[in-house]
Amino acid sequence: MLLFDNPIIISSVDSGFGSRSLIGLAVLLTVYCLHGTPLALAQTLNWDEYVTGITVVGKPNWGPSCPLIVWIVDPDTPAAKVGIQPGDRLLGIDGHRNLDILQARPLLRTTDPKPSTMELEGEHGPYKVNVGRIKASEIYIRHGLKPGPDGSLFPSDATDSEMQRVSKMHSEPPRDKKVFNVEHYPSDMNLYYPGFELFVWNEPQTITVGGIEAGPATRAGVHYGDAVVSVNGVNPHGKSMVELERLFSSGTPASMKLVVDRDGALKTFNFPLEKAADVAAENHKRRYQGRMIPSAVPAAYLHCWEVTSTR
Repeated sequence: MLLFDNPIIISSVDSGFGSRSLIGLAVLLTVYCLHGTPLALAQTLNWDEYVTGITVVGKPNWGPSCPLIVWIVDPDTPAAKVGIQPGDRLLGIDGHRNLDILQARPLLRTTDPKPSTMELEGEHGPYKVNVGRIKASEIYIRHGLKPGPDGSLFPSDATDSEMQRVSKMHSEPPRDKKVFNVEHYPSDMNLYYPGFELFVWNEPQTITVGGIEAGPATRAGVHYGDAVVSVNGVNPHGKSMVELERLFSSGTPASMKLVVDRDGALKTFNFPLEKAADVAAENHKRRYQGRMIPSAVPAAYLHCWEVTSTR
């Protein structure tokens, strides 16, 4: 379960973080399942809510043995200024203690700019801080994002037609029609890849960018939903999933020339591939028991993220 106080991170949902990765760092929160366990909160991002600058992870009814954990602290936000650190446990907000993720949400994202008193436990023990708030829009703009017609976030250079098209995408292909489908990453985290997964569609027959996170392709300007025309001069259409994975990745450092069709306009991007493990680190994730988890989870709480956990 993810609760984004500052929801600017990555990806798309299926068995990983996020739901549809709406472009670049933005994500529309929705319910997803991780090996059958519900872990995410259905929420639309609110441009005008007040936030402290932290991203918190947890799950309903986990109990004190699996507390809420600070995943990300956005730089130059109220939370960062008072010293909150990734991996700190969130014990209470404004006198409310023993919160689960659903109970914490309305205390973290509010319509009131009033500061909150937070109780946490970090590397050096429990502490209490008074945390101010800023509008979520300040953080979004800082990351080059803007709101779309359905309230989701898009890159600031997205056109109206692009936002309308992507906002109407309410489904993704099944897992066997996705390349790099271990929650947007290849099975081998030592592979160099572009930082997105691929959706292979039957109707109409096309291959589109999906599950894009902060990484080399995002920095080059590639967007979620771009239709792939060619990669390094090769037409990918008609190739098997294995062939596509080889075409879009490399065992050694390499560069990619990607041509896409974005609403009828051909765009060409050139960028170096990056090791999957490095892309994951940039997005505050790591591989654990064959799946991706927040990198900030302390060792003492890894049991909360085990596939076999009944919590």
